[in-house]
Amino acid sequence: MSQDTNAVIIARVSSKRQEDEGYSLPAQKKLLNRYALDKGLNPIKTFEITESASKAIQRRIFKEAMKFIEDNKVKHLIVEKVDRHVRNLHDAVETNDWLMADEAKRVHFVKDSLIMHKNSRSQEWLNWGIRVVMAKNYIDNLREEAMKGWAEKLAQGWLPGVPPPGYMTVTQNGKRIHVPNSATMPLMKKVFEAYLEPSQSIASTADTMKHMGITTRKGRPYYKSQVQRILTNPFYIGINRWNGKDYPGAQETFISKELFDKVQNKMRRKLPTRYRQHNPVLKNLIHCKSCGGIVTWQLQKGHYYGTCQRASEACKGRKLLREDKIEAEIMTMLKQLVSPSEEVIAWVATAMQERHQDSIETNDQLTSSIQAQVARLTRMDTNLYDDKLAGEIPAERYEQKHAELMAEKAQLEERLSKIDQSLGILLEKKLVLLELSQKASELYPNKTPEQKRTIITKLFQKLTYDNGVVSVNYTNFTRAIAQNVFKTNNLLGGKI
Repeated sequence: MSQDTNAVIIARVSSKRQEDEGYSLPAQKKLLNRYALDKGLNPIKTFEITESASKAIQRRIFKEAMKFIEDNKVKHLIVEKVDRHVRNLHDAVETNDWLMADEAKRVHFVKDSLIMHKNSRSQEWLNWGIRVVMAKNYIDNLREEAMKGWAEKLAQGWLPGVPPPGYMTVTQNGKRIHVPNSATMPLMKKVFEAYLEPSQSIASTADTMKHMGITTRKGRPYYKSQVQRILTNPFYIGINRWNGKDYPGAQETFISKELFDKVQNKMRRKLPTRYRQHNPVLKNLIHCKSCGGIVTWQLQKGHYYGTCQRASEACKGRKLLREDKIEAEIMTMLKQLVSPSEEVIAWVATAMQERHQDSIETNDQLTSSIQAQVARLTRMDTNLYDDKLAGEIPAERYEQKHAELMAEKAQLEERLSKIDQSLGILLEKKLVLLELSQKASELYPNKTPEQKRTIITKLFQKLTYDNGVVSVNYTNFTRAIAQNVFKTNNLLGGKI
């Protein structure tokens, strides 16, 4: 065949339903190929566009098709109808420019019985123009209806889009809602908590999520920019952010507002850029007792020396701190935590578990009770919405009752977020700290600066210095270990 008979087919599924049924696209391609055969044309490539794809992807495929046509000097473009080819005025202008460049070029709209070319009659151009406007109106109308649906869904407390990791979409009472995903929820809680560690950043958190297996829906690791959006997404604390506006959410939360706020505060905190090239162990850990400023460090002759910004008169002229000497003192304190008997450690762990068990069981019962109340309110709100659709209650009455139910539900979920198995989590953390306290002195010397900072923040409270002297105190938990369990060996006196 002559190259002038080469053609390109663009097939577009007109609705998501047709795409799911697998009918429209095969039938459309069969129709267009049969038309090409009847006209003596040679289809050399077919481009498929599905309505379920994003607007950007649909636009990209359209541009790829037009570029292929241009690069391969194709003279014929075959589509089912005008509204299957153009979805906006940009597509129409691009098609028009292509036609006007060569009298031999043709666009075949099979079901419209319309073949457009540069020298088409004015009536055909009018027909084309009307159909383009109607196609655009169809898309605009779809968007309006979609926006109405989004607004209604947001009013009910649900997010119209895809939830962040830690949640999944389920169908409940005929509606698609978002609920915690039991597989990824505990992992995302650890991600938020891990980010607060002094050594953690957005980049390291992205690596943590990758190692945990938390990926996008396509199985790809999250980029740093995506991780930042995840950590700042208020969806985790019951707020649905949509098109730049925040709406109260009805979803169950598993990140406490306190934890979320701490993450936001750390993310907003800026560090002096001139110190980022160094990585001292004690950066951001020691505060000046006089001015309250953070101690910053400089590398001189192989050692880190630190001081505050000396903003007040009391700070001026004070001695510099030397990091390795402070670390030596920390090592001494870590060794004081080590028990001479493994049996004592085993006894302490058992005692901690027994002491917390009754409280944990009570906590579980309270959690179940609150969850049942939340579920009841959700059912009531669903029934209320159904009554509104059926016309059994007026819209004003619905809005009033809906607001009351959502307010009561928010209060219960706030209580639930504060409980959230906190006693069980506290016990788990204490057991981890107990184990760390026994191994820290052995592990500390060989760890990286980031890992050393983690050990210090887990076992010690805020470090302060006054005129060259650093005060290092245990946390309440490690102080109980050092003072009551291992030094005095008074097992019953330990306040763990």
